[in-house]
Amino acid sequence: MAAASYRGFILKTVGNSSEVWQVQIKKHLLSGSMAAVKKSIDWFCDTASIIDPKEFSSLAAQKQAQGARQEVFNGYLLKNDTGEANGWYCLFNGQLIKGGKLAIQKHIEAYLQAKQRAEKQQMK
Repeated sequence: MAAASYRGFILKTVGNSSEVWQVQIKKHLLSGSMAAVKKSIDWFCDTASIIDPKEFSSLAAQKQAQGARQEVFNGYLLKNDTGEANGWYCLFNGQLIKGGKLAIQKHIEAYLQAKQRAEKQQMK
């Protein structure tokens, strides 16, 4: 059984597993992943209310399920790690641009059109 300390609380592993941790806050025994248990401790320290680590684990699973998308647009890779509407980003001409997917696509299109016009002007 492994033990750790976090914000004055003692965390212990459950049985032989190193994945499930538990902590006692007041009279409540909470268990879950290390990250979820730490979030429960943080929540208790900040708000003096107890939230089960399973709620934090389910939120993380939901966020992972809806997030982490990527798409190639005109040769540029657009990514969204959070699943939020304005959570898109792209490395564009050596700079990181962030915002909504449509806004980034319009920016890329405008750049490519201006580049084509400039190339046509040079040919004349």
